[in-house]
Amino acid sequence: MNCLEIIKAYLKEHGFDGLQNGECGCEISDLIPCDCDCSRCRPGYKVLPPDGRECEFDFYICDNKDDEPWGEEEG
Repeated sequence: MNCLEIIKAYLKEHGFDGLQNGECGCEISDLIPCDCDCSRCRPGYKVLPPDGRECEFDFYICDNKDDEPWGEEEG
């Protein structure tokens, strides 16, 4: 096993969906696509924005399943 395989196995075993560091996030299926130093990344859960909500990303990896990283809607 290499380090990437160990990280993937840990995430799956503990019910996480990917990694995040507050600036970016990646799913287990596409883990560390940026080839960056992932030493600051933490396990997290995939959160989808509400239907009809325009967001910068299609999904977010967050500390908690009920996080809303897209913030309040502008009105």
